[in-house]
Amino acid sequence: MHQDQGDDGQDPKEKINYKATFRLLYNLISTRKGPFFIAFVYMVSATLLNLFVPYIVKFVVDTALPARDQKALLLAAGVYIVTTLLFLYFNYMQVLQLARAGQDLIVELKQRILAHMLTLDLEFYSSTPVGRLNARVQSDTSTLYALFTNTVITIVNDALMFAVVFCVMASFNLKLTLMLVPVFPVMAVLGWVFVKITSPMFIKVRKLAAEVPGFLTEQFNGIGVLQAFSREADTSAKMEELNRRKFRAEVSVEIYAAVFFLTIAFLSPVATAAVFNFGGRMVIAGKLTPGVILMFVMYLAFLFDPIYRFSEHLSVIQRSFSSGHRISKILALRPALTEQANPHYLTSVRDSIDFRNVWMRYKEDAGWVLKDVSFTLPRGKSLAILGETGGGKTTVTSLLFRFYDFQKGHIEIDGTDIRSLSLGSLRAAIGLVQQDIYLFPGTVMDNLKLMDTSIPDSRVHDAIRLMGIEAFFKKHPLDKKVEEKGANLSIGEKQVISLARAMVLDQEVLVLDEATSNMDPHTERLITTAIKNLLRHKTVIIIAHRLSTVRNADRVMMVSGGEVKELGTHDELLARGGLYSKYYRLQYGEGE
Repeated sequence: MHQDQGDDGQDPKEKINYKATFRLLYNLISTRKGPFFIAFVYMVSATLLNLFVPYIVKFVVDTALPARDQKALLLAAGVYIVTTLLFLYFNYMQVLQLARAGQDLIVELKQRILAHMLTLDLEFYSSTPVGRLNARVQSDTSTLYALFTNTVITIVNDALMFAVVFCVMASFNLKLTLMLVPVFPVMAVLGWVFVKITSPMFIKVRKLAAEVPGFLTEQFNGIGVLQAFSREADTSAKMEELNRRKFRAEVSVEIYAAVFFLTIAFLSPVATAAVFNFGGRMVIAGKLTPGVILMFVMYLAFLFDPIYRFSEHLSVIQRSFSSGHRISKILALRPALTEQANPHYLTSVRDSIDFRNVWMRYKEDAGWVLKDVSFTLPRGKSLAILGETGGGKTTVTSLLFRFYDFQKGHIEIDGTDIRSLSLGSLRAAIGLVQQDIYLFPGTVMDNLKLMDTSIPDSRVHDAIRLMGIEAFFKKHPLDKKVEEKGANLSIGEKQVISLARAMVLDQEVLVLDEATSNMDPHTERLITTAIKNLLRHKTVIIIAHRLSTVRNADRVMMVSGGEVKELGTHDELLARGGLYSKYYRLQYGEGE
């Protein structure tokens, strides 16, 4: 359903999409031209001041010392101190400006990634581990932060320094400067080879870096199972193997980076030796002064320092563009479930919910999960859906929420196809209570309001009173702290809170998916009584295995193998002696 699902596959031939990544980075920077321009001005100022130092040295060697002029020496020392202080000030302002702009940029990028991820379909989340998604939002964006706040500005600074130094050297002696030119094409070729070889290697490193938190998240989520079956040693072994793979990938990249850097570093003494040799001959011939030679040697450091840093930054650039490449792939995904350009907004269910000859399968080459399913649920009525595990019960309600789309047939609310409805308005009108409950860290009250502070406390108290479960919330006060995933509550207790939450949100249609499956008999009796009262006021779909929770439903639908086998009232289906009757006798232990 999503394009480019294999984002985390270990394809050794996958290369960084520099064009897409550069477009992402440019779009982020283009909205902050002002702050980055100010940082650029600070950088240029600091660079020019730094490049003035060798000229001061030349003045001392060629002018002040031969003339034995103490005032000139004192002036040179004072200018050097002032130059250094100004350099430090502009450098500090540059770093501060970049840190602010970079943090702002990365915050926006994280928000953009999260907002985009929230639009993707459930299939994306079922096929992508949570740990890897967390690595996108945290690790990959942090790598880009280093690129924005250090690497990019340093490269721009170094490029400026290289150009200015080369021009200054050429202005003093063009012939000696041109002797250095053959070195630079060699460096360019080495850089191109390095990027060509290491591009897929850096992608592999970033993928393995995402696998580590992904693996840890999965193992910590299932820590109870691991400990119950004594699988700690096996988990540690798998983690060690994953770390070894990451270590081998990292080392391979670092070896190439080290060889590249050392090769570049070797060219610096070659250039310095050339200046000593050819420049020294010019001094002997009276064509140059010693101060110019000394200035050239100092400028060579300025000339090669950018090249050294660039060789080091190439690794950072590769890592950053690898991260940007992976973020771009996520942002390029488009949900299969989309709204029309001008969708209808569902304000209320006035008439009915209709399934008409609905067929559904999850993939084109898979079998049908639902086959020709049809039923009508009038407003204010209730429908119980029963059947064996995997028979298609939950799929029916998943289609109603448009978590997935169907291939044939129609699903309508008040005669309007749900595919023409706004997803937000559709899901806002339908409440869901699932068997697998997720509660958020906070208080019980926070979870009952689903973190919506605009909901008044009175609505919560009214919902609890309507359901008749005041005793439960005396045992679990509304200000009680809920741990992550509700770890300090039993499954049954979480289901009570989840059901109460659906009442608090006051949605017109309620879907109860095995909502009472893990409750003790006393709590189940309370909830069943509350549901019985709610059936008079709301449109309810109940998915259950336990028939005690569906007796009061207006209609019962038996689903098996994705097909509707029986549809009628509880009494009608019992009298018919079919599949529902068989389920009833099996559950209550009555003879055939």
